[in-house]
Parts: sequence; C-alpha cells; structure tokens
Amino acid sequence: MWSTMQRDAIWNRARADLVISTEQGDEDVFLWEHSIRVANSALRIAKLSVVQAASSDETAILAAALYHDAGWIVRLEAGEVQRGETLVRPLSEADREQAAVVLERSLGKLLPPESLARATEAVRTLKDREMDSIEGQVVAEADNLDQLGVLSLWTIIRRGMIDGKGVRAVIDTWRRRKEYRYWDALLKDSFRFPAVRAIAERRLEQFERLMEELEAQQEGVDLMFPSEIQPADRTAPTAR
Repeated sequence: MWSTMQRDAIWNRARADLVISTEQGDEDVFLWEHSIRVANSALRIAKLSVVQAASSDETAILAAALYHDAGWIVRLEAGEVQRGETLVRPLSEADREQAAVVLERSLGKLLPPESLARATEAVRTLKDREMDSIEGQVVAEADNLDQLGVLSLWTIIRRGMIDGKGVRAVIDTWRRRKEYRYWDALLKDSFRFPAVRAIAERRLEQFERLMEELEAQQEGVDLMFPSEIQPADRTAPTAR
C-alpha cells in the first residue's frame, strides 16, 4: 500500500495534467471529474474479494483509472479536437497508447516500476475483451459504470450541444436504444463482476425513470390541473 504522501502526489500530478484551461483562463474540469469518479469507483471495486484474490496492485489501479482517458489531452494539444468535444466520442487504440505514454511520463518517478508497468498495460488494453490484466479489468468496470445512470446524461447533453441537437433528439436516441435492447447488451458485455453489474442495473433503472420524466416534461403531459377540471355533467340541471 502506498503512503498518503505518495497517493496525494499521484492525485496532484493527475489534476495538473487533466484539468483543461478554457479560452477565458478558467478551468474545464469535465475530464478531470470523470477521471475522479472512475478512480474512486475502481478503488472500491478493488476491495472485492475476487479482485484481491488475483493479487491486484491498487497503486496501478489508481494510476490507470486517473489516466485512462488522457489521450484526450494529447489530441487537444495537437489541435485535433476542440475542448468541448472531450469525452463525447470513443477514443481509438492509438489514443489509449498515447494515454499510457502520458501516464508513464507523469508518474514514472512516483510509482514503483512494477506498478508503473501494470498501470500502463491496463490503459493500453482497457477496451480489449480478452484482457488478462486484473488492473485493466477493474478500471474497465469503473469506466463502464460511469457511462450508465444519471451521470451519463451530462455527456449526452454535451454531445447534443456540439451536434446542435435538442432535448427531443436526446429522448429519441434513448428510446431507440431501449427498443433495440442496447442497454441489455451493455449490461451483459461490459461487466465481469456480478456485484458491479448489480449496481449498473440499479443505475440504469434510475436513469430510465429520469428519462421518462424528462420526456413527460418535454411533451407537457404533466400539465394537469385537477382542481380546474369540471366533471362532464356539472352543468346539467339538478334533478328535483
């Protein structure tokens, strides 16, 4: 287990790398907050007995989770994408390689050699279906979990704004995915650990309720005023 000082140094280095400066000199923390969530989730998943039985390296898990999407920083610095496009599209295998390079460059002097090797391997193989790395499996679970539930709506909205889409388009996309059982396939294929899959199922149920309420408000079907609705026979003469 790493010391508190070592852990803080990793977090501080990652924050310096992953917080993006805006055109106004402010901080865009969209990528950083995602990285924080994945890291915290990964460290919790690492406590599962099945993970600990595989002799996982928590230092490597932390590092890989924080830097798993650092390929966006490379693309931004190269001028290949705009700041607002961060996280709205999948990264390529080449981008994951670049993320591993950033991790190695930034944390090379902070991590033990074995932890560094495990972390970079986890980042490189993050989307491989047959990955052997237990650290990669843990980070992949945490990253996939972040794509489900209420939190995922923020990325969906961000993508919609870039594409000039409105609320109706977001709802329609959600409806189509539900009809084609996209979410069922995601649950089946994205989670190796039953305990994490159960959490993903609960998050998806919460997300569905949110989307149904969003659709209701978009269509105005919640605009019912019972106290102002008169029964059909209210105006009929009263029998005497």
